[in-house]
Amino acid sequence: MAPSTFAPGHHLVSRYRIEELLGVGQTAEVYLAQDLSLQRTVVVKVLLPQLAEHEDVRRAFRDRIVRAATLSHAHLARVYDGGQEHGAIFMITEYLGGGSLEDVLASGRTLDVDDGARLGRDVANALSYVHDNGFVHGALSPSKLLFDDEGRVRVSDIALAGLGAAYRLRFTLDDVRYLSPEQAIGDPAGAESDVYALALIIFEAVTGLTAFDGLTPEAVLRARINAPLPVRPELGTLDMLLAQAAVPDARLRLDAEQFASRLSGVISNAAPLVVAPVRRELPLLASFTAPEPRNSIGFRPPSPDQVVGAPGPAPTLAARSPNLARPRSTGDWTPSGRDAGTPLRRTAPRGLEQLEYESAGRRRQLAFAVAALLLLVIAVGAGAAWKFGLFSSNNTVPSLIGVSFNALQRPSNPLTTQLKADGFTVTANLHRYSTSVAKNEIISQSPVAGTSAKSGQVITVTISDGAVLVKVPIGLVGEDCATATSQLATLKINAQCPTSASVASTVTPVGRVARVLLLNGKTVPSAVPAHTTLVLALSSGPGTSTSTTTTTVATATTTTTVAPTTSTSTTTSTTTTTVAQPLVTTPNLVGKSRAQVRAAMHGIGLYYTTSGPGSGATPTWKRVVSQIPRAGTKVKRFSTVSLNVR
Repeated sequence: MAPSTFAPGHHLVSRYRIEELLGVGQTAEVYLAQDLSLQRTVVVKVLLPQLAEHEDVRRAFRDRIVRAATLSHAHLARVYDGGQEHGAIFMITEYLGGGSLEDVLASGRTLDVDDGARLGRDVANALSYVHDNGFVHGALSPSKLLFDDEGRVRVSDIALAGLGAAYRLRFTLDDVRYLSPEQAIGDPAGAESDVYALALIIFEAVTGLTAFDGLTPEAVLRARINAPLPVRPELGTLDMLLAQAAVPDARLRLDAEQFASRLSGVISNAAPLVVAPVRRELPLLASFTAPEPRNSIGFRPPSPDQVVGAPGPAPTLAARSPNLARPRSTGDWTPSGRDAGTPLRRTAPRGLEQLEYESAGRRRQLAFAVAALLLLVIAVGAGAAWKFGLFSSNNTVPSLIGVSFNALQRPSNPLTTQLKADGFTVTANLHRYSTSVAKNEIISQSPVAGTSAKSGQVITVTISDGAVLVKVPIGLVGEDCATATSQLATLKINAQCPTSASVASTVTPVGRVARVLLLNGKTVPSAVPAHTTLVLALSSGPGTSTSTTTTTVATATTTTTVAPTTSTSTTTSTTTTTVAQPLVTTPNLVGKSRAQVRAAMHGIGLYYTTSGPGSGATPTWKRVVSQIPRAGTKVKRFSTVSLNVR
């Protein structure tokens, strides 16, 4: 683990004294600190160094700190301050000492229907407030729902949500457990995504079960794409409300305000949810009491009660929820409306001999139970070690990009043999249309090629469904450039009107579309793949035309004398030569931003199309992941390079 940015005792900007490192997340290091000016405990969240290297992330973090500091809601964790020291950007937030909902669920507790609705109502009200102020959490989970000292829930990490997501390559099971179906297919999170996550959290808090489960992040996400929320009898009146908040289609989902309003209708009163803090379990030895001092050596005589067999006070068995596997300790929270405990029935008096006999039997039973428990622990540990690959070797993940997925299903394929020998399994999780990758070939893979993975790793791939053919509209000839470009854009066809492609026309007015061509100068067919770029050749009038693919050169002039004394006739011969179109070298675009790609391609006269997360009519991608053709390939000028972007 890399060393933390600040050590305990460090005085941050001469005001905040770092006490300890609480943990390191996907976005920030979290410290407990003391505000020396206001004499209060606070939390310091420092942007991870690998994310702070990116200027767009740094700028977004600063902006969110300023905006989040203006928010104020009863169920929202406050943001106090922010700053920078030695290149490290930090945020100061409210310290909430009541633990998180994740701690409550991990301790084995569950909420009854009334308390589950209270939790949902309070959180939904906070989400509605942040949505109205332009924020989307996008990563809501039980660990983000904290409790203050009074046990009231607060939503945390509004300013950190989604920060640096473009630079994350892999996700764990915990990362994807509460993601929405639209996030599962690569779309950005919206306000409806937060409502979906809250529905899954309430489901788990009441039932004690996760709504969608799986062995890999991909399997968990795939299980929810078109699936409704499971039906559980423990949900009671919450069943229909959670189903409406977890509809797979985000357009049909309740918004946060509607969700809060409907949850309020099933609550017995308007009081907020109050949850007692999780009491940490005492170490095993702390549960033993020290024996009373001995007053004699050797045999200790029995007490009078032991001789006559007087019964001691009857123990009690704490009541527990049907879905808990152990009794609650005295510090455990008990949902409202549950009994605290029921007394055990008393037993008949027993003599000293009977007590000694039963004690010896119990000791033997305890010894067998301990031995069986040890064997079980060893077996479970060995199984877990095997499951997580501790007994397996590491192998390098091969590249599957451009490989036919059908070919991988044939046992005779050498690549299939290699994958099987290394213990890898290939699973297709998504299908996407692509203009650059042939149908049924692999577009992307996770984990990426070249990384080290243990035997038994599942490689998930995205498969191309080929290009989507779009019919080119008739009637473009005669239109102006803006109108024709707009018509094609609605069909997801790109268009350009370069002046170098103008053609002479005696029938089309000057400046209007005279011909529709492909980038290679050929006549456009009736249908083209989506996102194809077309050239709209504008009319230059009845004069000469300018061509992007041929050059006309006058080469010879001959003069002939007909009569030496009277007149001279001159005949001009013109020869037309077609010059080959120059080739250009495809630049390396992997890792570059949109601005860098535009500058590089414009400088050498190439076009590009994009696919992958963030592409579309309103592109949001930050960098190029791969390109076809690869860098260094010689192509004709005005060719198109296909980019896979994120």
